[in-house]
Amino acid sequence: MDNEDTTGKGLDWRIILGLTVTTLWMSTGIYYVTRVVGWTEFQSLPTADIGSFFEGAFAPLAFLWLVIGHFMQQKEITANTRATSMQEQSTRRLELHSRRDSYFKLLGLVQEQLGSIAGFHYVSVFGPTGSNDVSLEEFSNLRSEASTGDHSLFIRRLVSAAASSRETPELVHDMLFGTEIRTRHSENFKRTFGRLLDAAESVDTDNMLREALLEGSSAGIYYRIIRHVSGEEDMNPLSGLRGTHSTNSTSST
Repeated sequence: MDNEDTTGKGLDWRIILGLTVTTLWMSTGIYYVTRVVGWTEFQSLPTADIGSFFEGAFAPLAFLWLVIGHFMQQKEITANTRATSMQEQSTRRLELHSRRDSYFKLLGLVQEQLGSIAGFHYVSVFGPTGSNDVSLEEFSNLRSEASTGDHSLFIRRLVSAAASSRETPELVHDMLFGTEIRTRHSENFKRTFGRLLDAAESVDTDNMLREALLEGSSAGIYYRIIRHVSGEEDMNPLSGLRGTHSTNSTSST
């Protein structure tokens, strides 16, 4: 709490002190001239003596107000510094808020892009050029469903397929890197999601958003599966085991 008089006019205590000392000092001087010297004797003094008297009388007051002005100036500087610091903090918060808004707008676009990449990957694995478990008509219906807002539809299906084949790592490897097209889709998905994680770190100092994307979303799980199969991540996100890369039991393609 600032040392201010909250009553009356709310003057700073230093000003009140200065006014009080000034009043007492001048009252004492008037009393001295009136009672001790006398106004008649005082007026008969030479001009130089009168000047010396006023110089000695007002010099302490001048020094007093000089000191008070110095401390008042320090107070103003401190207040301005505090205000500047608060303004900078407010500016940083607004900037961070703006960056977060921009990020969440970007997040929707990137999730849509990741869903599209996963869709092409899915048809490469299960469509006519793959296992032929899904016809082009079925794939078209799934794409229509995904385009209505369920952008992670194909990602969830790929994660489910990888989980179903987790006991046979060579099948998971074939699903992700079995052909040149699948390899390109896997690398594209990994690169796009990796950039999304980097962007999340720049707007989330607590890494809560990054962890949510990486650990709590189907895209994050699929990203980790790709990294694990390619040998970039030691822990298998499907089994929780370490050091069991499928590339160890599968020849490079």
